[in-house]
Amino acid sequence: MDTKGILINELIKRGYSESNKNRIWNMANRSLLHLTPEMSKVFLKLLDYPPYKKNVFEVELNLVNDNAKLFLKTIGDKPFNLIDIGCGNGMKAKEFIKNMHGKPNIKYCPISGCSFLTDVAIENIKKGNFTNIAEFKPHIADYKEVDEFAGIIRTDDFQKNVFLLHGSILASYEINDFLFKLSKSMFSGDYIIIGNGIRKGERLVDIDKYKNQVFKDWLIHLMKYLGFSEDEVEYDARFNEKRVEFFFKIKKDKKISHEDKEMQFKKGDEIIVFILYKYYMEELENFFKMYFCDVKMVKDEHDEYTLALCKT
Repeated sequence: MDTKGILINELIKRGYSESNKNRIWNMANRSLLHLTPEMSKVFLKLLDYPPYKKNVFEVELNLVNDNAKLFLKTIGDKPFNLIDIGCGNGMKAKEFIKNMHGKPNIKYCPISGCSFLTDVAIENIKKGNFTNIAEFKPHIADYKEVDEFAGIIRTDDFQKNVFLLHGSILASYEINDFLFKLSKSMFSGDYIIIGNGIRKGERLVDIDKYKNQVFKDWLIHLMKYLGFSEDEVEYDARFNEKRVEFFFKIKKDKKISHEDKEMQFKKGDEIIVFILYKYYMEELENFFKMYFCDVKMVKDEHDEYTLALCKT
């Protein structure tokens, strides 16, 4: 199915709610943001956006380096499939593998919405010349469907799965649904390493950083794929209860058609394209303990980011 068809199906499947006589559509799904090479290239530029690079990317790399010895000792020395959910450019997985110092053997399995990013991730891992990389198994999938891949990737030589879920990807989903489904795919002895931002102080602050042009430049592609021109929509972001919503407001009535489907949007309608849930450290810990039997959590020096090692 082509990109426009995928997006229209997502809108139809999830429908809309009403607020102040306007319709609010929701197609927020992290994997859709990496659906095409074009969007993936813009995403890689987003990695250099100073607030993201400083508060997420670099913090996560530092936490991996500072805690790799503890994590790897816990995971053990048996070969495993390293399933990198939302692999990005592969640099965080590369840092993790570097700290293994050549053992145990792993099968690297990057997952993304299109092959552009899995290819980039594999290329960056190859540049590390790691002696313990036995195989590469990229997979193109919706991140909510990783459980299916987790079952078929196991072999006699690689029976254990270790998941990487970094970059606050978890924050883009309803946490109970995502963790329940993923945990059900994990066998005894499997692990998941989760990197996620944490809240401290007031929950609803710093909204302006989410209104930055860098986010519009990334997210506007979804609207263009649907059939909107840039001057037909207006980008904005807001806090709504426990989450940040990134959305576009429709500026004029518009009919969108694709094959046998037709959708009518009205002026004032909103389409939510990206969400980020915001949780305090204790909230995340409680969620993790609901689905995993053993949970170890570390955080950065500013108490704004955490890495959690969870075992089934």
